[in-house]
Amino acid sequence: MEFKDIDLVDSDGHIIESIAELAEFGDASVKNVALDRKSIRATVWPSLDGVHVHNNTRLEANNKKNRQHASEARPGSAEDWQGLLNKSGMNHTVLYPSLGLSHGVIRDIEYVTSLSRAFNDYVAEKYAKIDSRLHPVALIPMQEPEAGAAELRRAVKELGLIGSMIPAAGLPMKSDLGHPLHWPIYKAAEELDCVLAFHGASNSGLGLDTFMVPGSSQTLHHPLALIIACTSMIYNGVFEQFPNLRVAFLEGGCAWLVLLLDRMERNQEAFGVFHDWPILRYLQEGRIMIGCEGNDPSLPYLVERVGAIPFAYSSDYPHEVDYPSAMHEVEETLQSNLLDDEAKRAILGDNARRFYKLPK
Repeated sequence: MEFKDIDLVDSDGHIIESIAELAEFGDASVKNVALDRKSIRATVWPSLDGVHVHNNTRLEANNKKNRQHASEARPGSAEDWQGLLNKSGMNHTVLYPSLGLSHGVIRDIEYVTSLSRAFNDYVAEKYAKIDSRLHPVALIPMQEPEAGAAELRRAVKELGLIGSMIPAAGLPMKSDLGHPLHWPIYKAAEELDCVLAFHGASNSGLGLDTFMVPGSSQTLHHPLALIIACTSMIYNGVFEQFPNLRVAFLEGGCAWLVLLLDRMERNQEAFGVFHDWPILRYLQEGRIMIGCEGNDPSLPYLVERVGAIPFAYSSDYPHEVDYPSAMHEVEETLQSNLLDDEAKRAILGDNARRFYKLPK
């Protein structure tokens, strides 16, 4: 199978925010932080946690190692993404934040609401309007569900954004993500027919707070956050309460789904009265989408077990990968002997286009 045989769609790329540009769309509370050159913080968002740090010399050395971006423009800008799409033949990309991944750890409700509006106005103007193939998602104040639902409605109806990122961990709440406390947001998403995407970000609250060795937390925190969020959504009955809700789980690979399926099936046998949730139906109906790099070793097994419908290629550009490595993952999928052509077309484009309801 060759590149020309697929409709390549990226289910999870990343913008790199320009704080100076974003500040133009903020109210005084956002501008004061963004433009304060005396501040020790260089961004309007706090740090994700004690693991994701910007002065890690190991990461800096790795990033300087023959890294090739898609264009000469600022990495992660709309122009850089245009360069990637033009060079690769990719037809669409759905873009998630970078600095904004820490949106969920903010505890000031008024500020996070203002910052949500500024971010959404910014990405609508500086990404979505630049190129119809770029589809940035919104940020909403999950910390106050009614306000989150209101901003989701504004972002979709007024700005034309396709949905919102939901932080899979790190929210300053005493409730899991499937809890009815959050249902106003899920109700709004169903009514708007937009997507919600749980995205790996903070490692807070995952039992990893004592991990000190570099790389140890990174090995676990994204898939752990996703499996916890997905389990909570299922067992709290969110997919039954909102039968048309579409939810993505991104940046943790797909192997965590093997564990969840095994444990749910075992628990259904032993404790069926508590565990009779049809996860296979949610997956096979396309209501749950799971991001994968395409070359995940567990992917062929999962496709055989549940079908190809839930899985979608995620580039993660320009985070962990540069342009050549993102394209290499596509090529690896195309050359795989463990996936048939129908599955390859689905994973590399058709599933993401259908799930996000992207135009032809």
